[in-house]
Amino acid sequence: MRVSSETLRAAFLSALDTAQRRLVETQAQVASGKRVNNPSDDPLAAARIAHLDASLARLDQYQANGVIARNQLGLEENSLGAAIDDLQSVKELVVQANNATISSSDRQVIANELRQRRDALLTLANNTDSDGRYLFGGYSENGAPFSVAAGGNVVYNGDQGQRTLQISDTRFVAINDSGAQVFQNIPNGNGTFAIAANAANTGTGTLGAGTVIDAAAWVDDSYTISFTSATAYEVRDSGNVLVASGSFVPPAQSVQFRGANVQIDGTPAVGDRFSVVPSSQTDVFATLDGLIAALEAPVSDPASGALLHSRVGQGMADLDQALSHVIDTRAQIGARVRALDQEATLSEDFSVHLQTTLSSIRDLDYPEAMSRLSQQLFGIDVAQKSYARMQGLSLFQYL
Repeated sequence: MRVSSETLRAAFLSALDTAQRRLVETQAQVASGKRVNNPSDDPLAAARIAHLDASLARLDQYQANGVIARNQLGLEENSLGAAIDDLQSVKELVVQANNATISSSDRQVIANELRQRRDALLTLANNTDSDGRYLFGGYSENGAPFSVAAGGNVVYNGDQGQRTLQISDTRFVAINDSGAQVFQNIPNGNGTFAIAANAANTGTGTLGAGTVIDAAAWVDDSYTISFTSATAYEVRDSGNVLVASGSFVPPAQSVQFRGANVQIDGTPAVGDRFSVVPSSQTDVFATLDGLIAALEAPVSDPASGALLHSRVGQGMADLDQALSHVIDTRAQIGARVRALDQEATLSEDFSVHLQTTLSSIRDLDYPEAMSRLSQQLFGIDVAQKSYARMQGLSLFQYL
């Protein structure tokens, strides 16, 4: 078969073009450090690389969300820690005020201090983050969640929402708690029932602790403990049905009925009454307002003094409930932070695994690539020289 010079030239140029394209690909790989720079380099590997990149980007976002969540929870935890300190200081002041030897002027001083503590707690409840968003407003983060109404009571203006951030494919973590959940919705009394002395009592009977001694026997109803004499009492429910009765031996005795135990100290008078009602939800500000009002009430005789101690004592019980509630909320925040730490560790480990897999698919084997590059350069150089010599061949040189 006759091979013309033009055919040889076309074949050489085609082979040279292919070799140069391979050289350019190798040079691009060496420059980028990646074996796959374009989907056409390795379609299957390119698809796996895209999937791994997406997974790594998602993990990076989860880790960023975790940092944001940890910062927000840290701010809330600090606020709650300050609130706990404030409530513990209030408790110390109330214990001091409930001393029978303290004067009215001293109680007024303590009441003024409680008012300052209440205002400090209100400031904490309206704390904001670094972006000016209110921590305890629920979803309503742009307006102060708590304000003082015209009557002086504190009202909640936020909602019940709880913002969350996604920290893994299947896990979300709450980054705030609504003010209603933290500072309101607190059961009063002992959590099962609350007790109170009638304001019209004329004796010196003072309420002590109210406890549940048999939860199964407790019936959720309103009860009235009435003294038919200084040494006899009866307990009736909301339907005026007699539940229990007995003798009372001053100066202290427990009145028990339907699984409840109510301690009464002092000497009640005939007609004195004490109420036992199912526990209801209140807020910490109302508890402080009640304590302030109790301390500021005038004490002119033993009966009013007994009423003061009953009110302060029950206010202390409500204060204990509020303090326990805030402590529990703070503990929940600690659990969320622990969850963030666990997810961060898992995410980092998984990210290392994905990066290792990605490197094995995408990254270039430099020794092999440099050897290949050297061979390709050498091949192109030899081909060009050979072609040049072939172009110089002609029969006219031998004539």
